[in-house]
Amino acid sequence: MDADKIALLIAERTREIATRQENVPFWRGDLRKSIVAELTKKGTATISSNMPYARAVHDGRPAIVIRPKKKKALKFKIGNKTIFTKKVSQPARKGKPFIKEAMFDVMTGTDLEWVKNQAGEEVAADMDKVLKGIRKKIKF
Repeated sequence: MDADKIALLIAERTREIATRQENVPFWRGDLRKSIVAELTKKGTATISSNMPYARAVHDGRPAIVIRPKKKKALKFKIGNKTIFTKKVSQPARKGKPFIKEAMFDVMTGTDLEWVKNQAGEEVAADMDKVLKGIRKKIKF
């Protein structure tokens, strides 16, 4: 099995663990459905999302103030009530690094049955050797 397939195999496994309902923050499921694993260059795969708020959910974000860009006030509805305001302050939000946690699980896990099922015994044995070296150095 070549490096591209192995990289994609690891990325897909990480994506699968990260997007389990108990791992990814879940409101409507849009973030979970947007997460993909793809080969980006030789032997390298990336896990990403096209949702604009994905990084803020994963890494957290500082407190922010939202102000109108073109009008004098912001307008929004809460129930039947329309509210106008010059700014909205949102507190800092702590991140939920679900992809990082999933990668940690994949890299430190000793159960490589998923590799055997996808790629065979020989690839699983090779991955186990590589992961043993990584497990000694891993810093998350």
